[in-house]
Amino acid sequence: MVGKNGQITEALSYLHLSEQLVHRNVCPQCVLITKTGNWKLVGLGFAEKVVDSKEKFPCQPWTTKASKLAQPDLNFMAPEVQVEKKFSVISDIFSLGMTVCCIFNHGMPLINAEYNPQVYMKQLDHLTQQFGEVAHRMPLALVEPVEKMINKDTRYRPTAQLFSLLKYFHDPVVSCLQRLDNLDLLETQQQRAEVYTNLIQVIPDIHKKVLYGQVLPNLVDWCLCVETMFLALPAMLALIDYVTLQDYKTVILPKFRIILNAPRPMQATVYILDKLEVILAKSSLEDIKTEIIPLVFNTLDSNSIQAQEAALGCMRLLKEYLDDNIMKNMVLPRAKSLYNKSDNIKMRINALTCIDTVLDSLDKMMILDDVLPFLMDITLGQDPKIVMAVVGIYKHLLSDKKFGLTHNLIATRVMPPLIPQTVNPGLSMEQFSALMEVLREMLEHIDRKRRDKMKQETVTVPIPQRGLINMPAESQSKDPARNFLSVDDAMHLQKSRTVPATPESQPRVLKNLKTKTISQNASGGSLDECLAPPQPSELPRRHSLAPPQTSNAPIISLTNEDGTEKKRRSSAQSLGPFSFSVSLFGDARRSSLFSSDSRRSSDRLRRPSTHSVGILPIASFGESERPRKPSTHSLGILPLGWGEEYNGRRPSAASLGPYWMNVSPWMSPDPDSYPPP
Repeated sequence: MVGKNGQITEALSYLHLSEQLVHRNVCPQCVLITKTGNWKLVGLGFAEKVVDSKEKFPCQPWTTKASKLAQPDLNFMAPEVQVEKKFSVISDIFSLGMTVCCIFNHGMPLINAEYNPQVYMKQLDHLTQQFGEVAHRMPLALVEPVEKMINKDTRYRPTAQLFSLLKYFHDPVVSCLQRLDNLDLLETQQQRAEVYTNLIQVIPDIHKKVLYGQVLPNLVDWCLCVETMFLALPAMLALIDYVTLQDYKTVILPKFRIILNAPRPMQATVYILDKLEVILAKSSLEDIKTEIIPLVFNTLDSNSIQAQEAALGCMRLLKEYLDDNIMKNMVLPRAKSLYNKSDNIKMRINALTCIDTVLDSLDKMMILDDVLPFLMDITLGQDPKIVMAVVGIYKHLLSDKKFGLTHNLIATRVMPPLIPQTVNPGLSMEQFSALMEVLREMLEHIDRKRRDKMKQETVTVPIPQRGLINMPAESQSKDPARNFLSVDDAMHLQKSRTVPATPESQPRVLKNLKTKTISQNASGGSLDECLAPPQPSELPRRHSLAPPQTSNAPIISLTNEDGTEKKRRSSAQSLGPFSFSVSLFGDARRSSLFSSDSRRSSDRLRRPSTHSVGILPIASFGESERPRKPSTHSLGILPLGWGEEYNGRRPSAASLGPYWMNVSPWMSPDPDSYPPP
């Protein structure tokens, strides 16, 4: 609507300045709209020639005595014509302002005189109020100029030239539409290209009626013309991208189908394929199968390498609409052929991208026979784009084992060409990271497969980790000379411990205990307490943390990482006998050995712990001044004199050390030997 008012204004300017004519009947009935949407000013039957545009000329006012068809429209007539009986070029401006108000007032004029001059004069007095009701429907930039145009005083009215210079009429949409109307008058190709570029930018702002009624028919005509096809196709695709899906199906597609089926240069086809994503977004499945796919494959069979490259680039978009046989037999061979024929980097990248797209449609044997040899024959060189395209294909092949990329092929054929590319100076940080990620994935795949295969082919032997204690195999053999307390014996022991200890029962217990000689070597450095062990059949012990005291006692050794033996520092909690003198735990505890002033760690002997996993010293319970009760959790051998210091405390059946004693009365199979209750 905006642009069309400008067209009428330009028509009046032409009449007033160029032809020196006054129209005298500007009204909606004298405006015709062409098929393309252009507005034309007609009805020159009342036009009159003027000499000076500033002068007023006499005329006949509207009268009821004459036929209404022989007179101008009274509702749009200027006041000076009816009152002063004079007209000028400014009279046409009043009529134009009334026409603009009629457009924004739903086609109703501000004055409805009903062909009566008296009614006209009465409503003319209320014209300002009528305009106020219509002004809120007009664009803000148009309100003030139109108000001046319909002013009764001719001094306030602008001329047609001034009105056409309003900023409102220089809107980008209006300017573009005006230049489209005059496209044939433009001389250079560059000027026409600017018009189409501006059209692409203002398409969202054009009203639908103007867009579909005026712009679209012109675009179709320009797309069918070879001279303007390359300029109009971008605007046509921009229009397809902008319109709604329903409008595309009903309005655009019937006309666009004519463009697709018409003969055109190969460059135009390449441009359409480059923008195929826009067309697919608005096309239905049936339209894709009947219009788009034939267009792509016809281009793929052409002799133009550039057209084939554009068709291959569309395969990623058409992948879901094509079956596997077409991808195998038509797309893959053409992609390989295009890569080998072309030296253009862009075309080669598109060919590799197409091969990557086809992989999901290929079976294992075809990949091993056709795709992998083709990839291995590619000379990567120093171009980072080619390298990353090949790396992308290998990454796709590694994603699923169905592609058949085994670890043998990776190690012998795939990785050797890729490893030198790690020092390619042309790779960016992102490209280098992507390459290293694929190489690490390949190495992990080789490592996983090789380890699984070696585990299946060899017998697995548990090998301890480096730095751990190695126990000889013979240490696991049982010593037949040692007996351990069994669960049944422990139950007898538990029953006997429920009997209260009395002075009469203690001698019976001690009488059955046999002691052996406590021997001390000449150096006084070891204590060997040997109690007569029971027979293996009498007191079997199932669990023990103390190693058997045999000549073949296990040797605990530590090894370094290089296999050499590491010496171990002696510990107070070692699994062997204490290396202290007997007297250290009896009367000798207050000797000068403990009161020595020497601070050396070698002179300060450590008191043995009752929880040590060795033989508990005898003197620590019987010969000391303040004997200590034996711990029921002692991990070693119960002391010899524990019965004399018993004082009613029961030994634990859960003792973790073997009892080195003779069979006690409560362990005897003879019930008469049990102590009285």
